[in-house]
Formats: sequence, structure tokens, C-alpha cells
Amino acid sequence: MYMRVSRKSYLDPGLPIIEDSGSIGDRIARNTLTILLLSGWIVASAGELGLTIWPAIILVFILFFFFVSRVFADAEPSIKDIRWLFVPILTVILGWIDPLWSTPMQWDQADHLQSANRYLGRWEWEPFHQGQDFAFRPKIMSGLLAIELGITGNSFEAFFIPFVCIVACGWQVQALAERNESLVGGILASLIVMTLPAMIVYGRTAYLEALATGGLILVLRIFLDVLEKGEFGKKDWLYLGAISSLVGAVKYPYLYLGATIPLAILIRERQMAGARNLVLSWMVIQSPFMISDFLFQNHPFASLEIQASGALYSAVGEYGTYGIDHTISDLMGELGGALLVSLVFLAVLWIKIDVHSRALAISSVILPGTIIFSAILDFGYPRYHLPWLSAIICISCNWLSEEIDSFRMKARYDSRAIVSIVVLILISQQTHAVLSNSLQNKEYNQGIIEYRDSYLDEFMEFQDAIPEDAVVLTGFDITLGVRFGVPTYRFGPSDDPIHDSIQVVDATHVVIGGRATRFNWESDALSILGAPLNHIADSSESVNYATLWGVNDSRLSSHDDASKLDLEWGMRHVGDFILVPAGMRVIAPDGWQILLVIDLNNEQSQGEEAIDLIFERETVASIICRSPSCTEEFIVPEDTRYLVQVGGIQ
Repeated sequence: MYMRVSRKSYLDPGLPIIEDSGSIGDRIARNTLTILLLSGWIVASAGELGLTIWPAIILVFILFFFFVSRVFADAEPSIKDIRWLFVPILTVILGWIDPLWSTPMQWDQADHLQSANRYLGRWEWEPFHQGQDFAFRPKIMSGLLAIELGITGNSFEAFFIPFVCIVACGWQVQALAERNESLVGGILASLIVMTLPAMIVYGRTAYLEALATGGLILVLRIFLDVLEKGEFGKKDWLYLGAISSLVGAVKYPYLYLGATIPLAILIRERQMAGARNLVLSWMVIQSPFMISDFLFQNHPFASLEIQASGALYSAVGEYGTYGIDHTISDLMGELGGALLVSLVFLAVLWIKIDVHSRALAISSVILPGTIIFSAILDFGYPRYHLPWLSAIICISCNWLSEEIDSFRMKARYDSRAIVSIVVLILISQQTHAVLSNSLQNKEYNQGIIEYRDSYLDEFMEFQDAIPEDAVVLTGFDITLGVRFGVPTYRFGPSDDPIHDSIQVVDATHVVIGGRATRFNWESDALSILGAPLNHIADSSESVNYATLWGVNDSRLSSHDDASKLDLEWGMRHVGDFILVPAGMRVIAPDGWQILLVIDLNNEQSQGEEAIDLIFERETVASIICRSPSCTEEFIVPEDTRYLVQVGGIQ
């Protein structure tokens, strides 16, 4: 809990987003997340506006130096500060127990890395995603990653920022749960939250859950203090609005805080000025991103519109299959049924202590998120529930800690003491079960990491063969794009995905196959051979190897005409390649000639032997002829299939 001070605001008058009460450890732990959010916002704002971000990064370091110097100048250390070491030590231990956090950064993490590199001026391209041709995901994490990437020179690995984010999140959990000096509650809550299975896997990564969880808890903590203190300074409202907006900039669904908290202020205090100040600071934080969207996308809400439409479709129709039953299943997987019900029960008891303030804070900060992720959105994962679930854990542990302290003083068992003991037993069982399971799966998880490393290394074998001016198409577009360092896009939905995608993005190179693929057609040889490509390189894998191809402009120009050919002798036909079964008479169509004939030597083949032949791998296939030695009419022998390539007569 904050120290009560005589002035209306408990914030640092020199830097009105910093809490200035408590010891050195208290101030560092409680303010680290605020510094992180503000730093990410400063850098991301510059990057989104197309400005060089190095002045912003320098400003971040000045801000950090100012914060540290003020802390050590104005505060004193305390023996109690040692408790703040619990979270970073626990983070290191959990990282050793379950190493999945160290898996290569891909998928959503790669998206944040892509924007971070763009902010640093390493490229200008933006990925296609969900039908959009610009990077619309939240920007705060990208701003933070840009700081680390700029210093280290890396482009697709960042470990320091994710570690600091999870520690800062844990400190917010600890700070909320130890309100009223309930220090045991802080340790208990951070232990439970940090050992949630989804937090173990995703918390120490560039996914947004650690920042969103810590940010939502920070908003709840500040709002509770303002309400319970009963003194409403202008700085308090400005700070609350800014932090609420920063959390929304971390993960878009939490933009609701900019509406629900002002509404709560009007309901509780009838304070139009307070609500206005909060909305004003909320808008200031969002303004750089809205200006950027207006300048570059012609719409101030272009980035928000994508996910807002998803939420709207979920509310009025069937956008996906996720629902209440999935939510319950996910929550049971995180905490177990008995502990989950117990913590919710304790949270209700905690609210009843001061219904006037606490119910208002919970209903405006936590409840909307619970409804959005549990009942409205038709898509979701267990990690989406971490912020609101962690808040419930915090307030439950705060109640539990106060009851433990009360029991110590009374030394007498009552119903509350019995409930507390039962919940403590459930917590110990849950923690033991999670840690035991993680230890048992450690070797398996290490295997997952090695597998992901290996299939990405396979793609990286092509890096030297891809020129700096290339435009690449592949399944793992953003993940490989940050590694190749060139514009890299995903194949679009189409009956002819390679050809059509080449035309959309004007691609020069195509990466297909490998041990890990996104699309089923990547294992279909005819779809690849019939595309307007020339083979360049293959990976060192013996089977299911990845391949690099260059776009063949001549085949590209004739692809549509070749695809329209009506060939009675072909059983399958993609572009200028035709799969021909045994016994069929092949006749070159009018205006076309036969360029290549491959004997697959397999009457069940779909053409995969031809891929091996092209890349000079061991195969049963063989070349029958190449133009101009091919005849314009022949019969395919029995017990085999042929692949025939045709081309227009020049």
C-alpha cells in the first residue's frame, strides 16, 4: 500500500508518472513497469511517425538515469527490500525448470521484432497479415525490443527486454497483493502467478501477456489507492489515464479502460473534471499512433479497426469456436478447479471489506476484460486470461495474508482461519504439481526447442543465396523475414497460390517445404513444378527438405495461358506441367511444344520424384527428353506415369 501523504497526489512532482513513496526497493519495484511502458511508447511513437528513433532511445536512457538518481537521492534502503528479489530469482529458477521461453522467436514475437527492426531503419517493408498490408499490432513491445536490438545489433533475438518485462509484471503482482503491508500476500500471489503454466511459457518472451498482466494490475492498484484515499489530485487522474492508455497500447482490448474508468469516476464522485483529465491523458498517449495511421493509412483508427471488427463479429455472430466452455477448460488447466473456485471466493470476501471502492474498481478495470476474453471473443488461448486471472489471484492473496496475520495475533482457529489453511494447502499442491510436471517435461521441451532451432536453421541455409533486393514468398513469412532481412510475405489464399501471390507482391524468390510447413500444398510436387519458378537451392535435409526457387519471368507471362489448356490426356494439370497416367497418348496442343518429359517410374506418383530429380537427389525418376529433342506425340508406357512440361512456340 502507498504511504499516505499530506498533499493530494502521491506522485513525484518532478516526474508525475512516478510513485515517490517507500524505500529504494519499493520505488524501483513499483515503478519499473511504468518506466518500461513509457520507454516503449516513446520509441514506438517515433518509429510509427517515421522519425529516427535514436534520439528517442537516448531520451529513454535519460529518463532512466533521472528516475534512478531521484530514487537514491530521496529514498532510503530497507531490510524489507530483500523481498523484491523473490520475483527475479523465481524467474531464473522457472526458466531453468521449463526452457520453452528460449525457443526461437517466431510467429507473434517475430511480428514485434519486424516492427522493431523497421523502427531502427533496417528496412521499410511491413508484413501482410489478416488481409492488411501494414503492421497493425500493438506497438509498445516493438518499441522496447528496438532498444535492445539497437544496442546489441541483433535482428531476431532479444532476451533482456522479455526478462525485465516478466520481472516488472511480477513486481506489480507483488505490490498489489501486499496492500496494507501484507507482505506474505505479495510472495504468495507472485508465486502463483509466475507458476501459471501459460505464464511460465509465454511470460518471459516477447508475447504481450507479461506487459498486459502487469499493466492491468498497475491500473487496478493505482485506481484502488485513489478511491480508498478519497483525495483526488489532478496528477492522479492524469497518471491513471496515461497508464490505462499505455496498457491499451500494449494489448488493444484493454483500450476499454479509457471508457470504463471515467464512467466509474462519474458514477462514484460525479467528477467531470477528473474524468476529463483522465480521458485527456489517455488521448495524448494514443495520439502518435492515431496520427501515424492517419498519415500512412488515411484512417486514424486503421490499426484498431482490425481487432475491433473481430470483436464485433464475435459479439454478433460466429467468428470462431472459442466460448465459455473453452474458457473454463483453460482456467482449470491454469489453476485447477478447487483452487480456482477458492480464489474467486476469497476475492469476493476481499471486495466485501470495502464494497464502495473495491467493487467499483473491479467492475471497471477487471470485469470488462473478463467478459471480453471469456464470453465475447470467439477466439482465444489460455494466455489471454492471464491479466484478469492474475488480478483475482492478487486480491485473493491479499485477503489471505491479512487473515494469516490476524490468526497469528489471535492464535485462535475460526472459520476464516480454516479457509485460509485449506487454500494454502491447495496453493502448495498446485505449485508442486506445476513444477513437478515442468521438471518431468524438461527433456521433452528441450527437444521442442532443438526441433524449432533445426527447422529454422534449415531455412537459413538459403540466406546467402537470397540477394538484398529480393522479395520472398514463404509460409513462415514474418518469422523468416526478420532472419532473411528482405521483404518476405505469406502465400495468399488461392487455387493457384504460388503464381497468384507472386503477382500480388511482385516476388522474386520463393521458399517452399521443409520439415515444418504452413500449407498442405507445399508437399504437392505438381503445385510447385507447375508454378513459374526456376530451382536455385535445396537444404541439407535428406527428406522433407526445404527448397529455394527464383521466379521465371517467361513462365510467369505464359502461366495463365498454360493453365487454360484443355488437355484430355492429362490427369492433373498445374500451369505448364501435366501429370500423365500410363497408356495415354500425349499430343502437343496447337501453338505449344513439349519442353520436358520426366519418367516418374511409379504408376502411383504425384510427381514428388521429379523434385528429387531436379535437385539431383537419389530418385527413380529420369529425364526422357528435353526440348528440342522431344517429339510432339508419344504414348506413356504401362506401369509408370510421366510429367510433361509444355511451352508456347516462339
